[in-house]
Amino acid sequence: MFRALLWAAILPSGILSKRILDLDKVDREPARLLWKVFLLGCLSCAPAAILEAVGQGFIPEQISATAQSIAMFLVLVPFVEETCKFFALNSIRNEPEFNYTFDGIVYGVMASLGFATIENIVYVFLTGSITVAVTRALLSVPLHCVCGVFMGYYYGLAHRNGILGHGEMRSLYLSLALIVPMLIHGIYDVCLSLDDPTMSAGGLVFTLVMFVLAIQRARISAAHDEAFWGGSEQ
Repeated sequence: MFRALLWAAILPSGILSKRILDLDKVDREPARLLWKVFLLGCLSCAPAAILEAVGQGFIPEQISATAQSIAMFLVLVPFVEETCKFFALNSIRNEPEFNYTFDGIVYGVMASLGFATIENIVYVFLTGSITVAVTRALLSVPLHCVCGVFMGYYYGLAHRNGILGHGEMRSLYLSLALIVPMLIHGIYDVCLSLDDPTMSAGGLVFTLVMFVLAIQRARISAAHDEAFWGGSEQ
């Protein structure tokens, strides 16, 4: 049973990371950097858990349960988790191998799936349930992957504009690299946290739509990307 739960917890991240890595056909990233960002994503779970526990204490108990859920899952959790993953991604900002916009997507996904892997292991083993593992494989892990794609895409654009000397555009894209994943994560979490079948169904549809858009964004970026010294992305 232990082995089955472990495989159920880690396999979704492996499948999704391979799908993104397979799109990187021009200048594949070195394994040492992929593992570096992935492991930092794994480690970022610890500070995220601590910050969420501390932050939850600041949510007023006097407000309604719905308002508490919104504060927790629309604001606190997305802010903390996406910021922690951002720091993992940011660890490769000075690496010479980071020379394509699409590389940002690759590293963003690795950071996010590192986080998702540890989170998944914790949830699956705490519950001891294959059903939980399957549910999270279809929802939570793809959601983290989606956030990684968009974070990495905007981070890659920020890095490109920084190299080209476009400071204002770099700042804009760095902001989007955090804001867009936070919004996606927050909408997903709050939809599934509220005790409302309509909201839950909306969360499922939202996850599916965002996953399709993220894969499409990754494919377009991979197909039309150029090295930073070769001009702007098409």
